[in-house]
Amino acid sequence: MDRKEIIALMKSQSTWRLYLLSLFSFGIYTAIYIQQQSQKLVQIPNAQPISSNFVSSLIAAYGLSAVLTVGSFFVPPEHALSFASTAFALISGVMALLWAFQMRSRLNQLLALTPEHADWLHGSWTFLFTAFYINYKINQLYAGQEDLGTAS
Repeated sequence: MDRKEIIALMKSQSTWRLYLLSLFSFGIYTAIYIQQQSQKLVQIPNAQPISSNFVSSLIAAYGLSAVLTVGSFFVPPEHALSFASTAFALISGVMALLWAFQMRSRLNQLLALTPEHADWLHGSWTFLFTAFYINYKINQLYAGQEDLGTAS
């Protein structure tokens, strides 16, 4: 699979759409996006997949975080449910960060990107924006192919 095909496969949606759907779903849509992108990665020959157990755990953490967050709206702030909501939000955030760095390294490797390339996926932006940055960079790579007339 060449660079053009990898980028076309990984292209998903606008980053604004991902952000808004994630916001209104209490992060559950982020977990769905992560699962979809992880499944796409498996389709690329010679690509090291991200552990399906890790992705399943991440989805569970996001789901529990969303349920506990909604539940915490109906209890006092000092209630154990509020603490659990905060804990699972932190856990799911850390797991999303770990996923983003794994996806970043795989994309940089698959697309033969080095820090000298303008298309390189940077660690600092990955740290700050996790899945949103991964989606944004894939969209930028795809748009760059369209500008060159090479997108499918």
